[in-house]
Amino acid sequence: MNKIQDLKSVIGKDTSQNQSPTCRARLVKVNKVNSTFESVPSPYNKFPKPEFVGVKYKVPNWIAWNSFFY
Repeated sequence: MNKIQDLKSVIGKDTSQNQSPTCRARLVKVNKVNSTFESVPSPYNKFPKPEFVGVKYKVPNWIAWNSFFY
């Protein structure tokens, strides 16, 4: 498997993600260079700001891959 196939196998799953405003995100889409995440509530923060949940953002695939597999 390559990194893009690895990432496509975890679309819809949550992971810790440092670029997320809540530090937790769900993988939504994988492209050739970037992956799209959607921020979700963090289990570590009891009072996440609601405006941060649902924010979509892109990161390079190598960062997305590290979030799940490293």
